[in-house]
Amino acid sequence: MMSCTVTPVFGKFANSYDAATPIQSQVAEHLAQLIVRNHTGVTDMCVVDVGCGTGKLTQAVMSKFLQNAALASAQLYGVDTAASMLAIWQQRVEHLLSMPQSSTSSPPTSPMTLYSQALCANMADTALANQSADLVMSSFALHWTSPSVIAELGRIVKTKGQLHLAIPVAGSFHEVSQRFPKLPVFDFLPSHAWLAAIHTLQQQRQGTLIYHTEQSFAASYDNLKSLLKNLKQMGGAVSGKDSIDTATFRRYLQDQSPIGLDYQLLMIGLQL
Repeated sequence: MMSCTVTPVFGKFANSYDAATPIQSQVAEHLAQLIVRNHTGVTDMCVVDVGCGTGKLTQAVMSKFLQNAALASAQLYGVDTAASMLAIWQQRVEHLLSMPQSSTSSPPTSPMTLYSQALCANMADTALANQSADLVMSSFALHWTSPSVIAELGRIVKTKGQLHLAIPVAGSFHEVSQRFPKLPVFDFLPSHAWLAAIHTLQQQRQGTLIYHTEQSFAASYDNLKSLLKNLKQMGGAVSGKDSIDTATFRRYLQDQSPIGLDYQLLMIGLQL
């Protein structure tokens, strides 16, 4: 028997993560557009990226704010348990400082002041102060924990602040599951499990739902072996309690036809 459930070991694959995650880049860009589109007009902003990884979402959001000259200052916090990922997040933030800012504003604006701190912490226990952030955001991270994390994220959002999330949910890996039914795949929670936690937070804080949508994102690979190699390069290790017999696994790997890696994303925006 071979054990091959995907579990996270992101710290070992920080350097290969960005190249191996085109879907995560697409989702970060899509969520960033929603965040900037629904910006409340706050010009001095505290932003927390939870499960920030290498900083794809932070870069996508902050580069748009810079281009629009929307902020005077920003305090950025990246929260992750992988120190090597946080190191790359910090490099991305430093790169933001060298980006040209909008010259179209009238009158011209002063350069944005940017402060950043990488926090090596669990998503469910960020250690940040109550209602300290104007914007809390997370993309492609919360599925590694449980819906109870929503309470922690809500705790750190200021009154009239916003929470923006992109969460992979059930329906992801559909093609892989259909074509290789005995291959263990990640057990994504259904949307309603996350929506229940979000609804509870909304009621507790008398918040307003800004948007709620589900969208599919996909990438194609040459074959199953290529797809599994890619999962490993993004930090999905081959280990866990579920198993597949060796003969079946080898037979699956002999399939040389193209296959898609598809994710179903729950996209939520909430003002508290």
